[in-house]
Amino acid sequence: KWANLRMKKNKDKKLAISIFSFPPDKGNVGTAAYLDVFGSIHAVGKELRRQGYSVGDMPDNAEALMDAVLNDKEARVGSPYLNVEYKMSVDEYQELTPYASELEEN
Repeated sequence: KWANLRMKKNKDKKLAISIFSFPPDKGNVGTAAYLDVFGSIHAVGKELRRQGYSVGDMPDNAEALMDAVLNDKEARVGSPYLNVEYKMSVDEYQELTPYASELEEN
């Protein structure tokens, strides 16, 4: 798959940007200490467009991008499955991350 991806034109590649929001539905979408999350996403979008990627109807500036994300009418606000693409079981997580116990605090 990686070899095929290298051969594709940028306009035909699919990318996703994930924006932090935890706990979900608590008004903290895109928050990160001392970081301009939406400004960074907007800058990346502009660079992707410059490199030939299709970025759709990306807003003209970071503030408009933030407004579009926070006021997305299709977001299922209040749902226990708030825009969850995939739900992983604990067993699957433990299988995929055998080193996880080393990250836990004592």
